[in-house]
Amino acid sequence: MLPGNSLITTASLVIVAPVAGRAPPSGAVECATRQRAGIAFGRNLTETSRGGPSTAATSEFPPAATWFTGCLWWEIPATLASVRVYLGSDHAGFELKTHLVRHLTEQGHEVQDVGPAEFDPDDSYPPYCIETGRRVIADPGSLGVVVGGSGNGEQMAANKVPGIRAALAWNVEIATLGREHNDAQVVAIGARMHTADEAAAIVTAFVDTPFSHDPRHAHRIAQLTRYEESGEPPALPGS
Repeated sequence: MLPGNSLITTASLVIVAPVAGRAPPSGAVECATRQRAGIAFGRNLTETSRGGPSTAATSEFPPAATWFTGCLWWEIPATLASVRVYLGSDHAGFELKTHLVRHLTEQGHEVQDVGPAEFDPDDSYPPYCIETGRRVIADPGSLGVVVGGSGNGEQMAANKVPGIRAALAWNVEIATLGREHNDAQVVAIGARMHTADEAAAIVTAFVDTPFSHDPRHAHRIAQLTRYEESGEPPALPGS
């Protein structure tokens, strides 16, 4: 049983700690590449559990997490997390988008292709990228991928959707940090900048990485949100 009497149905017992409340040995819990174990007390796993009160500020279920239950450490494997992912592109990103749709589907995610449905050398990215952002913001917990030649315009278009934080990622580390530090919901990829395999690795890192919920990062995101909603900029330090 997890804290708050939340019953978890799928997990693996990885360590039995001899003393309740004692931290695990360094390196004792291993997580998948680009993911970090998160230790929480009493957070409600809405994806897999019922009946327990949540003591965390969010009910988001991270793809990889470790739970301390008195004297037992449970590891929630990343394979439990299936994410709805919306993808949009223009002509320059059309071929890569098709590849990413197939790649994410094979990984077990629920993929929604926003378009275009067929190649048109004269199309423009704003309709597809804005619509991708709109669908993500209307579907909490989902993520988005926008693809173009460089990814620059696609990121700008997605970021015009209120509430969207779109990150332009050019390698796995940047994609991971976009999720972990910035809680980005959309990643922009430049199809002319990467091979299909490189782009797939970047998108996989983005989709597989949870937001850290570090108070420093949460505070900064809240500042952005307040400015977006009110038009009042955060005060300059010392002013």
